[in-house]
Amino acid sequence: MYQKWSSVVFMCAFLNFGYTQRVGDLCTVKHTNVLGVCTPGNRCVSAREDLKNNGINPTVCSNTFDGIVVCCRDGSSILNTSTRAKLPDRRPVWSNTPNKNKMRLSDRKCEEYSRGVIQTVDFIPLVPDPDPLHISAAKCDYNKVDLIVGGETTSPGEFPHMAAIGWVNDNTNSYEFLCGGSLISSRFVLTAAHCTKVARRNPDTPSIVRLGDQNIDPVVEDNASPVDVIIKSIISHPDYKSPSKYNDIALIELYTDVDFEAHIRPACLWTKPDFNGHQKAIATGWGVIDPTSRTPETAKDLQKVSLSLLPNSYCDALLKDSKNRHWRGFVESQMCAGELRGGKDTCQGDSGSPLQVAAKENQCVFHIVGITSFGRKCAQTGKPAVYTRVSSYLDWLESVVWPGE
Repeated sequence: MYQKWSSVVFMCAFLNFGYTQRVGDLCTVKHTNVLGVCTPGNRCVSAREDLKNNGINPTVCSNTFDGIVVCCRDGSSILNTSTRAKLPDRRPVWSNTPNKNKMRLSDRKCEEYSRGVIQTVDFIPLVPDPDPLHISAAKCDYNKVDLIVGGETTSPGEFPHMAAIGWVNDNTNSYEFLCGGSLISSRFVLTAAHCTKVARRNPDTPSIVRLGDQNIDPVVEDNASPVDVIIKSIISHPDYKSPSKYNDIALIELYTDVDFEAHIRPACLWTKPDFNGHQKAIATGWGVIDPTSRTPETAKDLQKVSLSLLPNSYCDALLKDSKNRHWRGFVESQMCAGELRGGKDTCQGDSGSPLQVAAKENQCVFHIVGITSFGRKCAQTGKPAVYTRVSSYLDWLESVVWPGE
């Protein structure tokens, strides 16, 4: 489908009829916010490559009887960001809202996000002269997991906060997705600090975040409508010192605010010091799915797996052979999850992805309890993985994501 350039361009031209930018005008490639020049579609190599390699439809400048004119970034780096296309910050300001219950900021934001996944259902009791009654019900595509390595493929839109973090390959004009993350506001993605720089890459930092995707192979039709957003800045925790395994948490600031819809929606931050009765959590990611293979491959479809939440003290003994100068054992800001019998785990490529629980009162609302940090060997018996405990970093997260609120 994505290789049929002429048919896709024709469709885009039809849908975008009425655009008035002319050949030679400056323009901005949608979603990625890259600066370009309006160019006849048949002369723009980068637009064709973006469509072929990443499934990104061209941004149309205008349409004429001679063909369409697209926003083209040929001759310009994909990182050449248009400052004039910057959108205003639309984040709500909670400081103007009375805080009657003295809830912390993360919980108030969670209430805000939850309102988008609740629907009111009317029904009439089977009695004479009934008054209509109303009940609230969850509204989303989540399918609970009772049973990534040993996991299963998710449904489209099941985890709308899931983000894929991509590095630009300037040689091929394509993206390589090496880590995951979680959308936690209209502007910020939560991930692991060790995901913010990858050695032996140029550039060594990620360039874009993909939201709303299911299968990250651009030639596969999965009925998803992903959005690629350029990264504005990366904020690692001030106490993270690579290659240490502690304080492995970071925030990615997007260049523009994200519009929420069914398949792109933020998750909540877990604010309790314990797990409040949850014995299992769900890990998601596009990481390695068969670590025993000679050439391990990462998943194209987003995977999910249910893992047991284990006490730090218990895991500290299990992972004693993993201790070294970079990791001396568990601290309170870390947590442990896995299946001791093996066969289920997160793996390479899942770093930065969320460990989450669904709210008991509304299964459409996810709380991020942990961030995939590291493990000894994927899905090995008696070797659970180590995650960054989100609740230990709430003060820092709130100060960066919602400053002044």
